[in-house]
Amino acid sequence: MSEFGRSYYGRTGRGHPGRRRDTSFTPGLVREVRRAKLNRPLYTCEYQRRCARFMDELGLQDDLFFPERDMCYCPSCHEKRGDIEIYQRGNPPKPYVLPLGWSRFALQVPLPQVKLPRGGTVAAFDSWQMCFHGTLKDNVKPILETGGLRRPGDDISGGTLSQRNGHYNEEWKPEGFDTLQVFVSPSIRYSSKDAYSSPYTWRDSATGQKYKVRSAFQARIRPGSYSIGPTTLHHVRRGDRIDPI
Repeated sequence: MSEFGRSYYGRTGRGHPGRRRDTSFTPGLVREVRRAKLNRPLYTCEYQRRCARFMDELGLQDDLFFPERDMCYCPSCHEKRGDIEIYQRGNPPKPYVLPLGWSRFALQVPLPQVKLPRGGTVAAFDSWQMCFHGTLKDNVKPILETGGLRRPGDDISGGTLSQRNGHYNEEWKPEGFDTLQVFVSPSIRYSSKDAYSSPYTWRDSATGQKYKVRSAFQARIRPGSYSIGPTTLHHVRRGDRIDPI
């Protein structure tokens, strides 16, 4: 349900040729989360208000958020904006899929500069590509407190982050494959699979209703800093849709 997203200043969306601008692409950036009573805008969408109530219960630092850049991707809000589903980001441009069905809570982060080969600099987020990283609810706060995504074997939440069921591990993996890596995807459908982001049963104190909640980070990744491989999941159920990008 919740997504911890990043947005950036000074950019207009760049979609596929002949397609509309990505109006969900918002400038400004964020790096961590907020305390329970962050002064957010008055959301008009009940789904986003519900997601915000979940966020408020995580006990996150409010000075790490940038609520002006929050975005709801529920079907109603997505349709009202007239967005398409697949966009491209980075240099060279790579496709990514909007996190439909999620709600983004933007994080406040610095805007690093990247040196160009022939001199000068460019904002890293103008040239970096988009990705998603699914994680458990209990890992959100430690990740934000340390300022970086974690890989299996890292200390987190008073313990050690392990490979989850259904994901490559030391007993089940291709020969020579290193499982101790940070895994990301341009598709939140993939990054939010149970092996990355198992659902958490949350009770909304405002309504008494129970919901299944997943958490993920939306991030920028430097071109050339990663490798692309086959699926790392043990199985994908028949009929599951992985975004066609």
